[in-house]
Order: sequence, then C-alpha cells, then structure tokens
Amino acid sequence: MFRFANIEVLWLLASVLAYAIAYWLYTRRKRRQLEQFGDPELIESLMPNASRVRPTVKFSIVMVALTLLIIAAARPQFGQSERTEKRQGIEAIVALDISNSMLAEDVAPNRLERAKQMLSKLMDNMVNDKVGLVVFAGDAFVQLPITCDYVSAKMFLNSIKPELIKTQGTAIGAALSTSIRCFGEQSDASRAIILITDGENHEDDAVAVAKRAKEAGIQVLVVGIGKPEGSPIPVAGSNNFMKDRSGNVVVSRLNEDMCREIAQAGGGIYVRCDNTNTATKAIQKELDKLGTQELETQVFTDYNEQYQSFALIALLLLVIDFFIFNRKNKMITRLDIFGDSARRNTITVLLILCSLNMFAQRESGDVRRGNKEYRKQNFTEAEVDYRRGLEVNKDSYEAHYNLGDALFKQDKYADAQTEFETAAKLLDKKNDKERYSKAMHNIGNCNFAQQQYDKAVAAYQESLRANPKDNDTRYNLVKAMELLQQQQQQQNQQQNQDQQQQQQQQEQQEQNQDQEQQEQEQQQEQNEDKMDKETAEQILQALEQDEQDTQDKMQRQQGKKRRVEKEW
Repeated sequence: MFRFANIEVLWLLASVLAYAIAYWLYTRRKRRQLEQFGDPELIESLMPNASRVRPTVKFSIVMVALTLLIIAAARPQFGQSERTEKRQGIEAIVALDISNSMLAEDVAPNRLERAKQMLSKLMDNMVNDKVGLVVFAGDAFVQLPITCDYVSAKMFLNSIKPELIKTQGTAIGAALSTSIRCFGEQSDASRAIILITDGENHEDDAVAVAKRAKEAGIQVLVVGIGKPEGSPIPVAGSNNFMKDRSGNVVVSRLNEDMCREIAQAGGGIYVRCDNTNTATKAIQKELDKLGTQELETQVFTDYNEQYQSFALIALLLLVIDFFIFNRKNKMITRLDIFGDSARRNTITVLLILCSLNMFAQRESGDVRRGNKEYRKQNFTEAEVDYRRGLEVNKDSYEAHYNLGDALFKQDKYADAQTEFETAAKLLDKKNDKERYSKAMHNIGNCNFAQQQYDKAVAAYQESLRANPKDNDTRYNLVKAMELLQQQQQQQNQQQNQDQQQQQQQQEQQEQNQDQEQQEQEQQQEQNEDKMDKETAEQILQALEQDEQDTQDKMQRQQGKKRRVEKEW
C-alpha cells in the first residue's frame, strides 16, 4: 500500500506551478524588451555567448528538483502494515470451572476469584506463549480463542461469572474435549491444558478424555481448588446457603482422587491450590519444562520510508544544474553561482526540506525505539518514546496508535482510548479501511475493559463495517452484547428495587402522616373533652354558688321574721 505520511506538504506543489507561470511571464516580457531594441536576429549576432535554450533547461531542471523535494518532504511510504514474527513458546488452554460450587469460600475470597488470581499471575509470566480460555459448568464453551494477546485474555478472565453458563453442574470431560479442539491444526509446539476445578465431576468420563488428550500430545495439568472437608455455597445477595431439593445445606468438597486420576491419565501433574502461591509456582515450573517451538504471530510495524529515492534524484538534478551555464562561455570564474534567483530560492527550499526530513527521521526513530521497548515488555519506556515522536509530529498515526497500545498494556484504558480515537481521526476510513478497523477494534477493547459495553458494541460494529472478515472483532462484539444485556438487566433490577424502595418510603411517609394526623385529632378531642369538663365544673360551681346564695338569702329572710315576731 502506498501513502504519504505528511500529505499536507503536497500543497507546496501549487507554489511550483505559480513559479512556472511567473517564469513564463518573465521570459515573455524579456523577449518583448529585446524586440524593442531592434531585429532579434541582429541582436543575437551581437551577443554570441547568449543562449535561449540553456536558461529554459536550467529552469526545468530546478522545477523538477523542487517537485521531487516536496514529494520527499511529504514522506512517501510503501510496505506492509503488519509483519510476521517468529517466537519461541508453547500453546496452553486454560479450562476453568465456573459452576456454582466455585463460589464456596474455603479459600479466600472464594474458589473462582482465587483461580482468577492464579491465572493472572501465570499470564504475567508468559512472554512468547499462546494462551486460550475455556469455561465450563454443566456445559463448556470457548471464552477466548488461542492468542498471544495477554491483555485481552486477562480482560476476558476478569469478566467470568457463573451466570455465563445456565446449565449448572461440572462436566470436566466436555471441558477437556473443547480444549483439545481449540488447538486447531497440528503443530510442533508443546501443548498443555491447565484444568482448574474442584473435581466434582457430575456429567461424563473425564479420565477417558484426558487419555485421548495425552495420545494427541497434549499434557493435562490439574489444579484442584478448595478443601477436602468442604464448605457451604453462599447464595448471592443473602446470608443463606444453597440447599438441595430436600432442604439440606449443600457442602461442596474438593475431590482430590478424581483430580489425580485425570492428571495421571493426561500425563501431567496434580497440585492443590490454597491461599499461597505454591500451585502457581508448580504449574509455572511444569510449563517451563515443556519444549518451545517457533510460533508465528502478526505484529504492527511502520511503513517503509521511500523519500530517500526522491531526495537523491533531486540532488543529482541540482548537481547537473550546477554545471550547466546560462551562457556559452566556459570560464568558470565568470560564473555567479548565487546570482540566479531561481538557484538561490532552490537552495533555500532544499535546506528547509532537508530539515523537515531530519524531523521526519527523528519521529520515525522515536517510534522504532518505542517498538523495540514494547517488544521487550517495557511498556513505560515505550510510552516515553512514542510521546517523543508525537512532540515532533503530533499527527503521526503510528505514534498515536502504538502509544495507545502501550497505555492499554499498563491498564490505562481511558488514556489508551483517547490515543486510538486520535489515530482513527487521522485516517481516511474509506481508503484505509484495514488500519481504521484496527483502531476501532482497540477502541472497543478499551470500552470493554471499562465495562462501557454499549460504547464497545458501537466501536466493534464500526470496525466490522470497515473489515467484515475480522473474526476477533466479531467474537468480541458477541461478548460485549451479552454483557451489555446482563448490565441492562442488572440496571433494570436496580431501578425496580429503587422504585420499590421509593414506593415503600412514600407509603411509610403516608402512614406516618396519617398517624400524626390521628394523634393530633385525638389530642384535640382530649383538649375539647378537657375544656368541656372544666366548663361543666365551672357551671356546676356557679349553680351551687347560686343555690347557696339563694339558701342564705332565704335563711336571712326567715331570721328577720322570727325577730319581728319574737320581738313583737
């Protein structure tokens, strides 16, 4: 594929056209001025050393050289955007048990999370190996096809939950069969299956499948997780434990005998995983013992610079122009090298364009150094080199794209997404579909890692529009859509719970208001009753007082009569 890294420099070709028009007008005016002096043939005979052809030839050479220098400054590039690298490594498939029994907490924090931590450490130690991921419970399916992209592998590993498989149980045989199919075509590389389970096989004959794996040259390494004495399985969102149909609490126990039989049949080892790093070290030691073979993988690389050819041709033309004189006189001493304005301007432009090429080489050198550090897994140093390249040319697609990749490796997903988005904007998605598709794919990965599944789905869809044949993007799109659906269901459940809580709170507030109103009415009634009682007492006292006054008055009147009669 051919392209220009600094395509905006090609606008300078307009100045070449303007310069040619100006030269044509200048020669035309000069010819008219000569015609004013007399007969052109007579004047030519008076100037035997003058030449009509040489100035035109020199000007044409300068124009061609200037055009080539502008093209060189635009940095024409041609080559492959990817290269195949040979790596020494092995192929490993991880078969991870995600049944409900893996939620038992006999190892901290629980069996499944402890298995994830172990696998993450194993992947950190992988450099040139290929790894795939199979999850199983009552059924088994491929979570991640075999790949050298450990970042994506860890990203998918973190998203694993028992809810991914509706059919519960433990079908170890199905997991081993699926893992065998994941290896694909026959290869000379050493192959291994890392089986992580509690050994409670409920479905099939896992030992027979392990023997078949050994016959195919695949070693089966078994990691038993849990404790033989067992532990109950907590129910998420409650303080209860899982119960069977009879109502008894289920106790999940590590079946070490089954794990040992599978490991022996598969030609591997069995190791028990607890809260230490013993199992990780033992599995890593066994992987190191396996022979390594050259594995092919596709790695992004820079385009090959082609500006040197254009600059070399331009330099040769300028040298030729140097030895072509305007006059027929061959005396070099009379030659004024810097007297010609065209030559002076050409040298000035040459110096400017050479400086531009030096900056272009510096940028390309920074990117190459960053790529070298990236291949050594020195992602921080690679980030520094890529940023130096962007200081020279902020519109470099390679620097932005590779910087985003280095940031992604450091789990700086938001910053990586910004760099990938910038790289995508620098491309013409109609004419550069392949690289645009990769940029959008990585934007989707950044959104996926940040659990922004709706944005991840949109990015993967945009990537597939540019490159519909990308199976990795199609697979990631399916996973993102599944997790988006789960996320939306959880959000809906949370909204329903919030609405229920709000409704309960509202009902409680209404009850409290009714209760307060009733209390106020009762208090008011009591006050009214109290007031009525006091009023009645006051009336009664008033009546009693009136009666007493009446009796006293009657007694006084009777007393007066007795005195009159007595006195009378």
